[in-house]
Amino acid sequence: MDGISRFSSQSRISSASTQESASTQEPTSSAEATDTPRERERLDLFLLSRFESGNTVRAFSEPAATSKPPPPPLPPDATPEAREQAVQQWQDYCNEFKLNALTELNRKRGTQLPDDAANALLHAGPRSDVYVAGRSTVGGNENIPAFFQDFPSSEDRQMQLYTFCRPPEGQDLKPDDRSQWVSFEVYGDICKAYSDPSFTSGKEGTNSVLGFPDSGREDALKTGAPFLDDPDVKALADARGAVPFQQFQNGYLVDLGGKVQAFGLDGKRLGTAWPDGKMDAGGVGGPTGPQQPTGPYGVYGPQDGDTSFGNEMVQLGTSRRFGGAIDSLVYDGKQFVNNKDHGRQMQVAYSLDGNGETLMPTEAGNNQDHDGLTSTTKILGVRVEDGGVTTTVNPAYWLEPNEPAGGYNGPDAPKAKNLTEVSEDTLSKTVKAGVGGHPNVIQYDTNIHLAAPHQSMYLEAPTNYLPPEFDRHFRFDPATGETHEYPRVHSELDPSDPNNNGFNDEGGNVPLIVSSPDGKHAMAMWSPDEAKYDDLQYRFHQFDMANVGGDTTYNASKMGVTIGMGRDVPQDINTRTYVIVGTVEEVKARLAELYAQNPTGVERQWPPGEPLS
Repeated sequence: MDGISRFSSQSRISSASTQESASTQEPTSSAEATDTPRERERLDLFLLSRFESGNTVRAFSEPAATSKPPPPPLPPDATPEAREQAVQQWQDYCNEFKLNALTELNRKRGTQLPDDAANALLHAGPRSDVYVAGRSTVGGNENIPAFFQDFPSSEDRQMQLYTFCRPPEGQDLKPDDRSQWVSFEVYGDICKAYSDPSFTSGKEGTNSVLGFPDSGREDALKTGAPFLDDPDVKALADARGAVPFQQFQNGYLVDLGGKVQAFGLDGKRLGTAWPDGKMDAGGVGGPTGPQQPTGPYGVYGPQDGDTSFGNEMVQLGTSRRFGGAIDSLVYDGKQFVNNKDHGRQMQVAYSLDGNGETLMPTEAGNNQDHDGLTSTTKILGVRVEDGGVTTTVNPAYWLEPNEPAGGYNGPDAPKAKNLTEVSEDTLSKTVKAGVGGHPNVIQYDTNIHLAAPHQSMYLEAPTNYLPPEFDRHFRFDPATGETHEYPRVHSELDPSDPNNNGFNDEGGNVPLIVSSPDGKHAMAMWSPDEAKYDDLQYRFHQFDMANVGGDTTYNASKMGVTIGMGRDVPQDINTRTYVIVGTVEEVKARLAELYAQNPTGVERQWPPGEPLS
């Protein structure tokens, strides 16, 4: 056994101590501990490491007669001399605890564990030297050393013993008082998760957000626990009649059979499950494929602009590929974003001074980005949090300089009027899922700072292209509950048709709901700014490319909140829109509730033409 914890990352290398025995043998001196090149290498690596709460100090040296308090973590620019002095201070302090720690570990190894394999490992398996663990993450306990010993196994079963001094509330810390010492075993998959740096983001074991162990292995159905309402826990309880878990200072690790889920003391999930998840972030990985989060989460992706965020009902994402625009919104396993090219995300776009697409900054990218892997939009900043994201960009112009414009832009706009690929305007958005107490309500806030003055603007804040199966649409008055379904809107007709004007749409200030044929998957948009802007409409297109023999995957429904400004446009424009997903009836209920909380009193203008119902 080489003395380095098999389950500790190499950033926590410790110099080895003597293998302790049943007689609580006195450790060798620090000089003896560095006799071999291997031991000297470990010590050198440790002394060169940054001394902070994330580091474990080397194992015990000779006792030192000192009562100095342990030093605080040092700043990154601390000198090597200061670091070495801090290391020595901490070692000296830990030495005051070491003999009692060895005695307590020796006692613990003489006990019986409920799990037969773990019990055999405890009494007959190989074990490592004893190490000082990382400091506790619990306030007030940072300066109490914990000690641990590894019990590795070749049979996919690992175990660690932890011991530390835990005085009763109101009592001073007294290492010589045997009644203040506690010890806990951590074994099996819980041990693997607790000691896996990929799961704990490099802060494994006692230095993770969980802190020190606070119980042995228990059954949540017998002891009770705040996470018993979790769906995976319920499923395990129904299948096995037991839910193994261990409590830690800041939460719990629950063995779900092949995966381990961390919970906070409030019973809410901490990230996603081991082995493919992370304790401090939401993701969707898991040993059996995608998992459904059970609460708000947010996580950065591999590239600047890549994020995942949402909650147990709605999962959203942004990507660098699409300039930080929303390129994924999933509810009930259904994707609500078309994403076929760089114009078909949930995003913000606006045209200036009546120029249509010839002067149109677009969040996701430009026309030439098409279905490629990059965006011309320049990402300036991204911040993700539980349930939400904020992005700031310089949006790309939809057309590149001098690029010919489509005929629908009119004879006065034959080509792009922008002289650069990227606008100097700054576009920021904050999208938050789970507002108003409902996980399926999304708040979409936009700020646009214009780099130059403009006389008019046509703004989509936001617009969303949905997959082609979203082919029904309704108008709903949230004040009265009046609802009408309208016939299909043919926005892209056969160019051989002499009556084709292209891009036909349906407008109106009655909020819009778009749904799948069965009504089980629907999206609604409503803006409380409808009383602020005279020309705010809920606009709908349906592009039926298949009518001209095109690729049916290009078919799409487009819905959005549009705002027309025909006077001097302010330099800073702020908008708010609520996006709601669910069944048709559910989004109507949520929309009515939102409106009741912030009534605008606008007079509704229903679209022209006869509704279907």
